Amino acid sequence: MAVLLRRKFVCRILNPLAVSGAPKNLRTSCGTWKRIFQAARVPDTEKVSITSMYLTGDAKLWWRSRLSDDASANRERIETWEVLKKELKDQFLPCNTSWLARESLRNLKHTGTVREFVKEFSSLMLDVRDMSEEDKLFNFMAGLKPWAQTELRRQGVKDLPTHCCGRSFG
Repeated sequence: MAVLLRRKFVCRILNPLAVSGAPKNLRTSCGTWKRIFQAARVPDTEKVSITSMYLTGDAKLWWRSRLSDDASANRERIETWEVLKKELKDQFLPCNTSWLARESLRNLKHTGTVREFVKEFSSLMLDVRDMSEEDKLFNFMAGLKPWAQTELRRQGVKDLPTHCCGRSFG
């Protein structure tokens, strides 16, 4: 009974994201699912079956094929959330995600509002785990329009959080 109530709570009340296999969706979904599982205290034994109900598109096709292949090859089924998450990422995320994000950061230019630029920059930074604060600020400043760079220098910004969370301009 508790299992059924927990499943209804997770599926109806928390209204989790579908997992499509698209790279951006996959990263967002995995983080959301992790928080949902923690909040609902979902046991490890239920996480895979609950998540599999929300697979859509290519992820759903991959899951059906994987189940079929596992059965025909007498291979162990995916039974834990950590293994499922790793398999989904291996299947749908490029292996050079960090490199691609760094390349996109290098090419990112401030063309709209500062807020839009900050949002896009922050989104790309989600895929870069090992960049120094100095390099983050350098990449951020390099993409800004000259007037915005000048304003940040005038304000004496020394790190990214000072700009993103503190003073604003434009």
